[in-house]
Amino acid sequence: MRRWVALALALGLAGCDDGGAGDPGFDPTGDFQPIGLPPPDAAPRVDAAPPPRDAAPPDPDDGVPPPDAGLEPRPPPRPLSLRFVPLEQDSGALRITDLAFLPGGDELLVTDKDGELVHLRMDGDRLVRLGGFTLDDTWFDSDAGLISVAVDPRFAQNRFIYLGVSTTQQSNEIRRYTFDPDDYAATLASEVLVIEVTGERAPRSWHNVGSIGFTREGHLWALFGDKVLDQVAQDPHSPLGAVLRISPDHDADGGFDVPADNPYADGTGHPAVWAKGMRSPWKGFYDRHDGHIWFGDVGLDTFEEVNRVSAPGQNFGWPDIEGPCDDCGDTEAPWLAYGRGNSHPFVLDDPRATTSRLRSVWVGGRPYREDGDPDPYAGRWDDVIVFGDAFSGFVRATPVDGGGESYPVGHLHFATAMTQGPDGYMYAAALGTWPVDAPTTPSPIYRVELAD
Repeated sequence: MRRWVALALALGLAGCDDGGAGDPGFDPTGDFQPIGLPPPDAAPRVDAAPPPRDAAPPDPDDGVPPPDAGLEPRPPPRPLSLRFVPLEQDSGALRITDLAFLPGGDELLVTDKDGELVHLRMDGDRLVRLGGFTLDDTWFDSDAGLISVAVDPRFAQNRFIYLGVSTTQQSNEIRRYTFDPDDYAATLASEVLVIEVTGERAPRSWHNVGSIGFTREGHLWALFGDKVLDQVAQDPHSPLGAVLRISPDHDADGGFDVPADNPYADGTGHPAVWAKGMRSPWKGFYDRHDGHIWFGDVGLDTFEEVNRVSAPGQNFGWPDIEGPCDDCGDTEAPWLAYGRGNSHPFVLDDPRATTSRLRSVWVGGRPYREDGDPDPYAGRWDDVIVFGDAFSGFVRATPVDGGGESYPVGHLHFATAMTQGPDGYMYAAALGTWPVDAPTTPSPIYRVELAD
């Protein structure tokens, strides 16, 4: 069965192919070793926390003393430090790939790589399975599968949810369903196609649909890998190796409209393309603070990248450029890039990190709250985003203004999803068992809490 032929970690982790499972001598069951403390001759550690964002000084001529005049200077805020607290749950999902909370309550949807959508309810520190359904045509070889879920911004009125799923070695789709918690069969039967993205002659089942979601304007954004076809990532007429941005039709036939401000809406390229030049952008998020899309791009030989899409038409360089560039020209430099070696400071900074020939960067998110909403992170997650590496397990934060170094915040192996719940907490999921081709332990779901 296809279930047992996966060759690399789910969700784009086959992006690490040439450095790991493709090696005839690679043994995935024995390739992980605890690192612990670095040896004396190891590369220097990177411990710096981001500097505080200082307010502008008061105008000396306005006659108003600064608010802290005569007081001792306040210490800078402590950097973020996180722990991942496992929740009791009976989802039954062996390979969770995404999480999405339904608005206005304590229910959430979970996608399993093998094709099942699971409906859960949160009851304190426990998640209770309510039901679900399976997409029988899911192609779940390698890093393909049922990868992502998003909830329509007008869910209260239309009950629409969207799933990103692989259907063949070449093809991925985003589909719309009308969610009925009382009739999962009817939900499955309501399926309509929003968009299909195909890589003809794709040599492997790698680099597929990744995270999907909605912008403030109600447009659906989606990450798509290059299907191991490399140069399509530089072809503006191809939706592969790209961030797409569309407006799903809400009628019975599905499909989508093209936002007028898309860079190729005039037909000079694929109208759905918002940004190009990605290899395997499997996990990212939309930042509701500023409207930017952050994503991790899994590298081939030398670098993993954290990237930010801040304007239409940006090009992130793959396959011509991987990692930092001194003279980028029209190419957008990575927000952050790290090398793939086991002596890299990011690995050495985490005493729980493990060695591996493989790397897969993920970008997890940044909480958002309206005025007056409770903040379980005491403002310490306000100005940073969190990212990590699924194989080594380190989790770090980097300032969103680019004004400081990244720093370690916690540890989570094989992370696959992160989203914010209605209580303000972030929630994360990970694979339960390695190797991925024979899972035996259900995927864990965590509440992300301050560690101090």
